[in-house]
Amino acid sequence: MRIDCPHCGATAVIRTSMEMAATVREARVQCPNVECAHTWVVHISAVRTIAPSMTPKAGVYIPLSPRSPAAQAPASDQMSLPMDDINPRAMAINSS
Repeated sequence: MRIDCPHCGATAVIRTSMEMAATVREARVQCPNVECAHTWVVHISAVRTIAPSMTPKAGVYIPLSPRSPAAQAPASDQMSLPMDDINPRAMAINSS
């Protein structure tokens, strides 16, 4: 994960982090630019689940991400493959 300094834009470095909860960490971030030297704290948290855990931990709840409309319904403009276009000779070769 890349965090840029909000003041000078340099790529910052995470110096320490501490678990605040099962889904939240607090991290101290430092700008490596000696002319800037900004140091700040960020919270990193789990916001939503894309693929559920295969080994879920009791008491940890991360809501499921809503599916995109494209993933929910098949495309109405997609053409089907007509079965009568299949070459019977190719079918016989592939099945042997």
